[in-house]
Amino acid sequence: MNTLQNVYDRLADKTELAKHEVNLGLADDVKKAYADAINARKKSFDDYEKLRPIVALALKNQLDLQKINEDAIPIFTKFELAAKELGIAVPKEILDQKKNLQDGLKGGIAVKIKTLQSIKL
Repeated sequence: MNTLQNVYDRLADKTELAKHEVNLGLADDVKKAYADAINARKKSFDDYEKLRPIVALALKNQLDLQKINEDAIPIFTKFELAAKELGIAVPKEILDQKKNLQDGLKGGIAVKIKTLQSIKL
């Protein structure tokens, strides 16, 4: 009976030791998980701060492009009127260029401006 009690006592000691090892392993896992989260947050914040001036510059460039296109279209219209007064045909290339500028204002440029303005930084 005494031997059986000794076996139980020794098993109990080993069980407790294993339990402490598991708890220490969990503590290490918690520390690592927290460090990983902090590092990911720092990288995310850094990327966000880098993005702000890029978005602002892209918006400025799109607004400049819009203004340039808006200013160019009346020049094409004047050219068309002058050609009409002279009785000559406007070259297809000129008509295509004007249409390209008009389509850019209605489509790509307007969409990009709206998208960039919707980004809240």
